[in-house]
Parts: sequence; C-alpha cells; structure tokens
Amino acid sequence: MKRKRNYRLFLLILFCIFLAVTIIWVTRHMEIQPSNRNILLKCNAYCAIQLDNRTIKPLSLHQTERQSTGEEGLLVPNVIHFVWFGDPWSFTFLNYLSFLSVHKVLSPEYIFIHGENIPNGYWWNRTTLDVSNIYHVYRQAPTTALNGQPFKFKEHKSDLARLQIILSYGGIYLDKDMIVLKSFNQLRKYQTVFGRETKYALTNSVILGQKKAPFLKILHLAYYAYNGPTETWTGTSLRVPDSMSRILPAMVHVEQDTFNRPLWNDLKVYFHGSYNWSRLYATHVWARKAKQTGLALPKSPDDIRHWNGSFGEITRFIYYGPNDVV
Repeated sequence: MKRKRNYRLFLLILFCIFLAVTIIWVTRHMEIQPSNRNILLKCNAYCAIQLDNRTIKPLSLHQTERQSTGEEGLLVPNVIHFVWFGDPWSFTFLNYLSFLSVHKVLSPEYIFIHGENIPNGYWWNRTTLDVSNIYHVYRQAPTTALNGQPFKFKEHKSDLARLQIILSYGGIYLDKDMIVLKSFNQLRKYQTVFGRETKYALTNSVILGQKKAPFLKILHLAYYAYNGPTETWTGTSLRVPDSMSRILPAMVHVEQDTFNRPLWNDLKVYFHGSYNWSRLYATHVWARKAKQTGLALPKSPDDIRHWNGSFGEITRFIYYGPNDVV
C-alpha cells in the first residue's frame, strides 16, 4: 500500500514537472503578444494574426504593395516602416506620440517594426491599445556595408536597412521621433520622395518609395563604395542622395522644407518659442540632440498640457486632437 502511494506521488511530481516545463516553453516561444484591441506578433516573411479567436489569413510583406496601392494614381503603398536595432526598445511617451500621429493622420494599412526585439514599457503597451495593425518583423542589423567595410557609425546600419526595406517592399519609412502632421497622399504619387536637411544633404528620417524604385536601386549601390573607417556621418547616407537627386531629378521628388523641420539648431525656438509648423508634413523632434543640449522631453500628457511654445501645440494637437487642445 505504501509503495502504491509513493508511486502515485512520483507520478504526480512527474506530471507537475512536465506541466511547468510546458508552461515555460509556451511562454518563451509564444509569438502573439495580445492587448485589448490589437495584436502584435513576430513574423519573418509571413505573418498571421489572431484576434478575438478569429484567425485572419496570413499576411506576406511582399503582398503589401499590391494590397495598398489601390488608390488611383498613388505609387507608394500606405504602409509604415520603423527600424530599431540594438538593446530592447524601451518605448517613451514621444515614441507613443509618433505612432499615434501615424495612426491618426496617415491611417496606414500596416505598421511594421523591423529589428531584433519587440519594444516594451508602459507606453508601448498603451500604443498597442491605441494604434492598429502593428507587426514586428524580426530583422538582424547588417554587420558590414555591401562592400564588406565595417560601419563607422552604428546609425549607418539602420540607414542601409531602411533603404533595403523600402526598396524591397515599398512604403514609408519614419524615424521613431518623427511626428506626422499632414496626409502624405499628395506625395505618394511619386516613385521616391526625400526631404532636404541642409543645402548639400537630404534627410533619411522620412523616405517614401515605390517597391524597386529606380532611384532607390541606384542609391543602394552606393553602399558598395562605403568608406569604412574614413566614412563621414553624412557621406553615403545623406550627401550621396543629394548629389543623385541633382543628376537624376526625374527619379526623385525632394521636399525642400516640409519634412525634417525644424533643424537641430532651431530646437530651442521650437521647444519654447514660436515656430511656423502649418506647412509641415512631419516634424523631427531630434530627441537625442534635444537631450544633448539640455532640453527636456515630455514624459507624459501632464508635461504637454501647459507646455508653452510650438512643440507644445504640436504634441497637444496629436494627443488631444485639433478640437480638444487645452
């Protein structure tokens, strides 16, 4: 009798161990991270989304161009791409505002985050509640330029990746501290769109592109001439596109002053003074530059509620809406 009880106890312990291992395995390998309204999932070439116990047919990144360019005369799909490499992305209130602006102003069909890690934190959880159709696409950072040269600046890894993503799939790339203010539909009729940063450099904080656009194909080849240890910050990423736009103006549309404004040297006026943002398609907050110059960034809605200056106006416009600015 005692032996029988020990045997049952052994089976119970064995079952508990098996159950614990199964729970740990499922937790670590679970692909879907649910929120109340939207589902975020990891995917590579293909994604499937499950919502309210309904499985929606798998989505292929290669299908996004066909699905998103139904509007007559528009070449660029209404699909948004963000890129993040490195440490896990601890989402900030500013990142939330960026995604919220995309959702409210552009109403994209899909928002893709390309990188190794899914974002985290309170404001990421809030984003998955308030913003629809977010997908995480696992992508490793490129280790070298196309000619095998090492990247002098880690940011150049993202510069190459964002170019390759738009070239491969089409859509709109945005930096994670961009705030969208106006519809891009007038720009989506062009094969490729860049904005001007300085007199001799374009910006890649926003890129609009049709899949396999000729300008992007040629620009991609520039990374076979990347200079490795002697590369400059703006060289291949910003100055080469500018030179190409002058040689091949028919292949690219350049917005002169409606994308990457204000510039970093106007941040103090932008944050605490008056800056005319009525013409901007999108504004660049320059979060890293702001921190370097001692300018505080908002951490919550309380910080923007009574923020004096144009930056306060813009963030309230996105967060509260045009009719509810306080």
